[in-house]
Amino acid sequence: MARLTCHRELTIDKSADEVWDYLSDLSSSMTVNQFHVGVDYDLGGKSPKRGMVVPIHHNVFGHEHVRLASVQIYERYAIGWGERLDDPNKTDTFPHSESWRIEPAGPKRCTVRNYLRGAIRQGPLSVVLGEYLWSITVPPILDADLRELAWRIGASDSPPAPLQLPPEHAVISRLVAARTIDGEPVDKLLADLLPDGAAMPVE
Repeated sequence: MARLTCHRELTIDKSADEVWDYLSDLSSSMTVNQFHVGVDYDLGGKSPKRGMVVPIHHNVFGHEHVRLASVQIYERYAIGWGERLDDPNKTDTFPHSESWRIEPAGPKRCTVRNYLRGAIRQGPLSVVLGEYLWSITVPPILDADLRELAWRIGASDSPPAPLQLPPEHAVISRLVAARTIDGEPVDKLLADLLPDGAAMPVE
């Protein structure tokens, strides 16, 4: 199944060093996220390193779970990690990686970019609806994360409004996860309707 990508950006009236001072702490950068509620992280004052693994506690619309974040990028003005479920026997319906990059735009201004790369594997219909679900879900989430960052570092006077997703999000999410349509298995319907190889089964 194809990997999907998205990146968003926001210009902030803070220096790149000020923003990096905040994001370089994993307990900060890994919780500037609409669904990350905390991390199990204590380096005792040491700097993070590539390859280290940090458990991130998630709450996704009431579904609480833990993902293990493996740090893949850690350099000046850039940090990133890949996430996987803490139980290798469970099917990951949303394998993904996340990163933040800062570009100086003057002594007291910088542009912050956040990136998400992943795949939607909620059900057989992910093959035909996954990219659309991604397109209506991921950009507003990344925009909300950027606004959250601006507020946390004092570049915004008021807390950001709660995340707003388009109304069709809930409907498309349920469709993507469907296993049957009119009593017929979705994967069989896809095999009949799509070209050979297009109906990729979901584990």
